[in-house]
This record gives sequence, C-alpha cells and structure tokens, in this order.
Amino acid sequence: MKTKISFILLLVIIVCTLEADSVAIALKVKGDVELTREEASRQIQTGDEFVNKDELESRENSFAAVKFVDGSSVVKLFPNSILTINAEKENGKLNKNNYLQFGELWAKVTKKTGTFEIDTPTTVVSVKGTELFLIVDENGETELFTFKGEVHMKNKADDNEATVTAGQKAQTSGEGKILVSPTQEGDIEESKMEMMESGFNLLEIELENNDGEKKTIKIDFE
Repeated sequence: MKTKISFILLLVIIVCTLEADSVAIALKVKGDVELTREEASRQIQTGDEFVNKDELESRENSFAAVKFVDGSSVVKLFPNSILTINAEKENGKLNKNNYLQFGELWAKVTKKTGTFEIDTPTTVVSVKGTELFLIVDENGETELFTFKGEVHMKNKADDNEATVTAGQKAQTSGEGKILVSPTQEGDIEESKMEMMESGFNLLEIELENNDGEKKTIKIDFE
C-alpha cells in the first residue's frame, strides 16, 4: 500500500511540474529523434515535454515512446518515422488527432479519455480503446494491425471505410476497397514485435536538491 501511495504522489509531482500547455511527455528516447517546433529543431531526451503541433522525426536505429498527459495512451514511434502531435484539451478531456506522415508506430489507447485518431496522407484511423500497429510507406499506402479492441479506418479520397478487429489487418492505398484479412504469423518482423513488447514505459527522472545531490527515480507506467 505504501508503495502504491508513493507512486501516486510521484505522478502528482510530475503532472504539477508540466507546463500548462504540455500535452505529452517522452517516456523513453533512444538515438537520434528530432523535435521541430515553430521552425526550430533540436534533439529530444527522455522526460521532454511536447505541445500541440510538435513534429517528431526518428532517424535510423532510433525510437521514442510518448505518453499523453491525461494518461490515456502511449505511442511508440519506430525508426525512420515522422509524427506530428496534435492534441487539444476540451471539456476536461484531451482530444488527440496525430499525423503519421511516414513510417511506423505502435499505440495503446484507453477508452473514454477523449478522441484518438491517427491521420496518414491517405487515411484516417479512429481508435476507441485498443492496441494497434500502423505502417505508412513513401506513397502514403497504409497498413493497420489490430491486436486488441477494434479500429475504424477510412479513406480520404473516396470515404470507403472498414472496421478492423483484434487479430485482423487492413491495407489501403487511400482509395478503393480497404482489404481486411486475418493477421498471419510473420506479417510483422520479429524485431518489430520485440520493440512493441519492450518496456518503453519506464520513465527515469533525475532530481537535484539544494546541496547539488542528484537522485534518479524510475517509474514504470505499464
């Protein structure tokens, strides 16, 4: 019980120290992940805060795990991917409409915590409490894997749509029929499956007292 109370207090401290306009925080960053905000760019680190319209670009062998401040969802951005964080607070909830321009991401979303959508150049993916993996190639073709719950997918060009449930995958070029079929073993590379399952939800925070002494606190959000 004492451990649980301490954990909750730590969460309160973290939330209280976030800037008022922050919508997400970096749980884990590895390698070269660049943040672009208002035409200025810099590399990000674990613990960095993000605001609406921030763009994240992960380079080769690099990734970032991002948790939204309402605690509703975690997004893991895979190498060679570009994601724009779009999230706005409304009526006590955080509505999220992120844009995956290119690359791959994994997301775990909690129900009833504001909308959660992922735009791609050709489709809109609407999530209502689930776990998914999304791939967008250089032509905007989109491939979706649903692991839990269900995801709604809609083409931007012709409004064709489909519901993709747990154990299914969907493919679309952005127009024409969305092809939905059962997920097969080997559809996703083993290395990518390992990345999805790895503990990205561990946040390390370094605290320093008035005497300059430093202490690192590790918090597992899983």
